[in-house]
Amino acid sequence: MSSRVVRRPSALPHLLVSVVAALILVACAADDQPDAEPAPVTDPPEVVEPDGPDDALDDDEDAGADAGTNDDPDGPEGDAEPSPESDLGVEVALEPVAEMASPVAGTVGPDGTLYLAERAGTVHALSEDGVGDPVVDVSGTTTVDSERGLLGIAFSADGREFYASYTDTAGDSVLAAFPVDADGRVDGETQRTVMTIDQPRANHNGGDVRVGPDGLVYWALGDGGGGGDPEQAGQDLSTPLGALLRIDPQAADPYGVPSDNPFTDADGARPEIWAYGLRNPWRFAFDHDAGHLWIADVGQNTREEINRVPIDLAGANYGWNLMEGTLSFAGDAPDDHVPPVHEYDTSPSRCSITGGAVYRGTRIPELTGAYLFSDFCEGAVRAILVDGDGQVLDEATLLGTGGSIVSFAEDGHGELYVLDLGGAVSRIVPAG
Repeated sequence: MSSRVVRRPSALPHLLVSVVAALILVACAADDQPDAEPAPVTDPPEVVEPDGPDDALDDDEDAGADAGTNDDPDGPEGDAEPSPESDLGVEVALEPVAEMASPVAGTVGPDGTLYLAERAGTVHALSEDGVGDPVVDVSGTTTVDSERGLLGIAFSADGREFYASYTDTAGDSVLAAFPVDADGRVDGETQRTVMTIDQPRANHNGGDVRVGPDGLVYWALGDGGGGGDPEQAGQDLSTPLGALLRIDPQAADPYGVPSDNPFTDADGARPEIWAYGLRNPWRFAFDHDAGHLWIADVGQNTREEINRVPIDLAGANYGWNLMEGTLSFAGDAPDDHVPPVHEYDTSPSRCSITGGAVYRGTRIPELTGAYLFSDFCEGAVRAILVDGDGQVLDEATLLGTGGSIVSFAEDGHGELYVLDLGGAVSRIVPAG
């Protein structure tokens, strides 16, 4: 393989498959089962604020219960503007906390424990002693061929269900639910299939899953793979491909469609769709403090983009495949196009964006309000500061890792962890 990075027609957070070279892994999406019974439209749930978590890895007692809750008068103010103390020139470092085979996603449990997913199909709790035994194991029903595997995990808002997003052995995208008992233990032996979506190709699976501030489940799917969106999925509301879905798995069997979803009454549209026009959304995150949704979308050949919109902006169109970032790809910008808040050119050293999160921890106050992200080929942790009008105030490279950053994980106190597909799990801390 040449030392020059070759941009493939389909690209995402390219994942390492060989010991000699980094195989670029993206992620795929899906076309629904054609004969599936339509899910019922249901009322959105009432949101109950959970109790503040404890963090098994937090050795700083003073950074404990108030972190990430905005109860600290010196903490984040909860508006859209970066903190006056924000300074992307701050020196940070990576503190190793664990080694895994191929960590790919993380989420916080009801008791504040950080759980990490292995791409091969297992989920592990993280403690100060490292990662424990698997609490969920779907390795027998998934595969790491091409860009497949276990790609996203999340807990329901009430902590009673655990969600896993993976591709099955046929290559289809599956969203599965596992019960969680009153003590926060996941019953990994009892799986309920929430959704299964046919995949036309083995890349652009997307696969990230999150629970929003409204208590609903958001599931990101790519455009179905291939170069240039051959399925024409990006602008097609009749398919879940290339879209961010919003559902309520606890409202009905197997799930309900929230009545305030934007396309529930649109002829021919999939009512599960919350936003569309995505190529391969590789990691999205909610910034509950500022009320924003951040989506990193992998580009085709020219641009990698970051989208930031109000959390409650229903029906956003991010433009693919008519647009690649702010550039025309297959046509003119649609009338409802929501342009990225930030984009950058691909190059031999940058090829596939890895989305992160807005920093809301307490250990590095200079990063408060900054969005941290990476590029799988570049292996650096980068940050941008964006004001309330969507203007980038500052951008910087915080540190280089020399690795293959495939994801970020946020603990219960807003501290951020870097997941390297080569195995390293590290926490971002002040340098020195």
